[in-house]
Amino acid sequence: MNSSAVSIDKKSSLKTITRELYQGLTSLFFPAICTVCDQRIDESKTVVCKHCWSALKVLSADIVEAKPTPEQLDAILPVFEFEDTIQKIIHGLKYSGYKSSGLHLGRLIAKRLSKGYLLKESILMPVPLHPNKKRERGYNQSLYIARGIAEITGNIIRDDVLKRVKNTITQTHLNAHERHENMRDAFAINRCCDLSGITSVVLIDDVFTTGATMNAAAAVLKSSGVVSVCGLTAAAPI
Repeated sequence: MNSSAVSIDKKSSLKTITRELYQGLTSLFFPAICTVCDQRIDESKTVVCKHCWSALKVLSADIVEAKPTPEQLDAILPVFEFEDTIQKIIHGLKYSGYKSSGLHLGRLIAKRLSKGYLLKESILMPVPLHPNKKRERGYNQSLYIARGIAEITGNIIRDDVLKRVKNTITQTHLNAHERHENMRDAFAINRCCDLSGITSVVLIDDVFTTGATMNAAAAVLKSSGVVSVCGLTAAAPI
């Protein structure tokens, strides 16, 4: 090995040692804190502790079956109960940039899927944000949930098909009828997309309430020739 190669190896080793030392000192003096329960986290690269993840409550089959399926959806499957813990996790994912929470949430969703709900040919489509909202947030939180699901299931993700063309107001304080009207004509298909090979789509979102958003997205997909459109969300209120 020549002297220049030795020099490069030494510099690389020094950078590695320096980085590991910095990370060690940072975790010692500034330990990671769970964004849900405010307790210290020993694991790196996470913002939610194992205890809080394990505390998520899975919705029973009876509750899921009792949820009315929006007319344009063939099925809807919310996985967890929308209570305080998951509300904080989703809030951090949407407004604090905690993308890793979206990925892990997706993995947990995938492990809880009913057998046969997600077909091999099903395309995962995150419900898109309006460009203004995406620019403000910097990313679509539903895409990270979809990526976590795809890690486990192997399904293809397409986030280039649907687009949001109406900058809707927040649905938080709207009733069911107002939500439906708010989402009217909110979505469209990107002109450059060919849907001829897509027959089954599973829409991915964070929370299912009345289903107005997914219903509007599903209507556009079905009018473009998609045969089956289902919904899959992280949570729903009881």
